[in-house]
Amino acid sequence: MSNAQTQSTPRPSDSSKQIPIHMVDLGGLHARLRPELDQAINDVLQESAFIRGRHVDAFERNLNESLNLAGHVVGCGNGTDALALSLRALEIGPKDEVIVPDFSFISSAEVVVESGATPVFADINSTTFQLDPESAERARSPRTKAVVVVHLFGQCANMDALVPWAQQHQIHIVEDNAQSLGAKWLGDHVQGPAGMMGSIGTTSFFPSKNLGALGDGGAVMTRDENLASRVRRLANHGAERKYHHLEIGFNSRLDGLQAAVLQVKLNHWKDLIERRQTAAARYDELLNDAAFSDVIRPERSECSTHTFHQYCIQLPSGTDRTTLQAALSGAGIPTAVYYPTPLSSQPAFQNAAKTEPLGTPVAHDVASRILALPMHTELNLGMQQRVVEELFRLLPST
Repeated sequence: MSNAQTQSTPRPSDSSKQIPIHMVDLGGLHARLRPELDQAINDVLQESAFIRGRHVDAFERNLNESLNLAGHVVGCGNGTDALALSLRALEIGPKDEVIVPDFSFISSAEVVVESGATPVFADINSTTFQLDPESAERARSPRTKAVVVVHLFGQCANMDALVPWAQQHQIHIVEDNAQSLGAKWLGDHVQGPAGMMGSIGTTSFFPSKNLGALGDGGAVMTRDENLASRVRRLANHGAERKYHHLEIGFNSRLDGLQAAVLQVKLNHWKDLIERRQTAAARYDELLNDAAFSDVIRPERSECSTHTFHQYCIQLPSGTDRTTLQAALSGAGIPTAVYYPTPLSSQPAFQNAAKTEPLGTPVAHDVASRILALPMHTELNLGMQQRVVEELFRLLPST
């Protein structure tokens, strides 16, 4: 590989080269918050408030208020359970079809199959990576009961197009908000926080998420009080009171320890998101200065705020991504691929799903070229200069 043009990219200082770069630096984040985290954990230990209890109730209430959700929040065991609970609450099952973007984590479609319904994969926008409304319309059939709208990487899908379309065809919108908690859609026709513009929304508190626990956790959110009550019951073995089960449910509860930890991080929410947004702006500037036109920076929707769970570029067509990643790793630069294989090409869905009539060529192209750069709250300028310098040093010139 020959050197790419990098004259205008600032060079990192010698001292910055000695600092390890992490894909996600949870250690650094937790070190900064350690006194508050220790106190929160100690409070739970002293009270032995491990399953539900005041810490969970307070966190659900505070999350709703802090993000101006203006609805109901129900904690559960993880983000996948949140999706499964949502489909169950909406009475989605056998003979139903659910439209799902082909470019997402498996949970978005896995829960559809588990419900007995059929996922129908639709394509994505080539620059925002969000569900393409035109492809969603091609995927629609008389059996379509819901669409899983995945707000991917930190910003919202095109809700100005998707919300009226879903209302017109009486399709439930289930918002998979695992990566975009706190984002807002500010369109001409639809406005609101991610997770609260459809019938029901979900999120994940997996440790690497922008609001992450010290283990698994998730939540369902909705403005519909009846749906919220049903989800809460389903997540508690179908019971509203002990040993009185109204229906068959799940065991999926957010525990007190995780809720207390999440509350500490929620107290710092504004700072945590601003740090990611600042890091994303630095990447934009550095990548622009590098003047390598074939690398595509992530596009911001004009109508959505962005919380930058990930910062994903698209490599030049034909780049050997595996070789590039190995070379970057050897230079101390971690990267990741979200997602290398569209869901329609996963063996698990071979006999369990459908794809919209024109296929999903954009999802397949993006999957072959996407590359996530380190993105977290502890990034500094020197680290990012080093990431971009090594990226363009190792990319083949054109």
